[in-house]
Amino acid sequence: MAAGFKAQVKRDLAAVFHNADEHADMTTVEYNGKRYEIPVIFDSDSNKDRVKIMRDNADGVYVSDMTVFISFYDIKIVPRKETKIIIDDTEYMIARSSIAAGSIALDLEVLDE
Repeated sequence: MAAGFKAQVKRDLAAVFHNADEHADMTTVEYNGKRYEIPVIFDSDSNKDRVKIMRDNADGVYVSDMTVFISFYDIKIVPRKETKIIIDDTEYMIARSSIAAGSIALDLEVLDE
């Protein structure tokens, strides 16, 4: 029974949640020396509730952050916290990484001017 449920969740993730025709955007992702063309869901609103550590950035420089959701089945690895990931030619630092039911959530940060 559990194998059937897991297979159904995997199908649902691909068919609905990580579907480029529904919620995701086809995106170039580079991580750990590999390049992927995969559907990614961008969410800049989910980080509003995340506690942020104050940083001493230079004047006019601030931390911009967002959360992205990627299917584990597309990259076959869970990116680690405090490593770099490049999404559409922008380099981000992974502030938090988690996986649930085959969907990877990455909280990303980048310095902006």
